[in-house]
Amino acid sequence: MAFEDQDIYARIIAKANLLAQRYEALQKLKEEADAKIASLQAELEARDRELRLIRQEAEYLRTAAVISPDRDQIEETRAIISGIVREIDRCIADLSD
Repeated sequence: MAFEDQDIYARIIAKANLLAQRYEALQKLKEEADAKIASLQAELEARDRELRLIRQEAEYLRTAAVISPDRDQIEETRAIISGIVREIDRCIADLSD
């Protein structure tokens, strides 16, 4: 009976050691996974910030495109200003006479 108890005790010790080794291996894997998760979260946050900046810049560019005149508007404005300048010159000429 004592021999059986020692055998059972030895098997329990061996299984406990195996369990401890597996626990340590799993603990190491968990730490590596946690580090990887933290790294990926930091990368995700950086990309989110970059995406927000790009979206903001795109919005600014859309606004600028709406506000800035196109080529036809520039020509039209120049024509109006030239017409006004000619009319001012005629008025000055009339006043001079």
